[in-house]
Amino acid sequence: MIDIDKLVSCATKALVVEVSLYPKPGLVDPVDSGAHQDMDYITFMESCFALIPGFKIYIETGMNHQGDLKELFNLIREIGMENESRMFSATENVNTHKGANFMFGIILAAIGYLDNPTLLELQDAIKTMTAGLVDNELKDLQEYRTHGEKMFQLYGYTGIRGEVESGIPHAFNVGYPILAKKDRSFDTRLKHALLAIMASNDDANMLKRGGYKGLQTGKEWSRKAYDNLNQHLSEMNAKFIEDNLSPGGSADLLAVSIFLYYYQKEIIEKNNR
Repeated sequence: MIDIDKLVSCATKALVVEVSLYPKPGLVDPVDSGAHQDMDYITFMESCFALIPGFKIYIETGMNHQGDLKELFNLIREIGMENESRMFSATENVNTHKGANFMFGIILAAIGYLDNPTLLELQDAIKTMTAGLVDNELKDLQEYRTHGEKMFQLYGYTGIRGEVESGIPHAFNVGYPILAKKDRSFDTRLKHALLAIMASNDDANMLKRGGYKGLQTGKEWSRKAYDNLNQHLSEMNAKFIEDNLSPGGSADLLAVSIFLYYYQKEIIEKNNR
């Protein structure tokens, strides 16, 4: 049985926990705005809560959908644009959660459609929903309209489209397993998950701000050995601010990882008791 309020709570909480994590490299947190001049922690709080109505609609749309998963994806994209407008209204046209909104729309609709699937079932559903997305929207582009399309033309990186078509592996297969291990404090696991995601993710935000060199700089820093985790992240933050780098795509993937952690813990495991 779908608990809409609980699912919305898990999604909202995931976004709040992600932006509240400190320290982070080049990203907004409660202490500083990282490499961003146009947003701060309050901007993100406004955005988190502006997305709530859409989260509920995503779930209800999945629950009520009578067609297949591909058709559901097309429905969700339209609803997602409306939720994106709510975000921009709340942030005075600052892009805080565009990528996260896209991924949460797919995830929440799939959960509603499948009625609390396991994580494996959920990941398979995401792949089915978005199959062919990269070929359909990127391969034959003659000109680009969005930043993601530009990154594909310049570097061949498929961005968030490739990520969802692959089943969001940086959340399901990289971030979530670290959070689920429970061998260290949750705060420490969150930071390790972020570094692991950054180390392998071809983050479009890093490419936009620093090109290929900036992306590789971020990956190298994410893999560096350190004695003190918080000191390492603080040093990364100083470097990223200096170079105007921000791994916003990785932050969105961390938020999805956090959601999967709460979904498994607060919904799937409780339903199985």
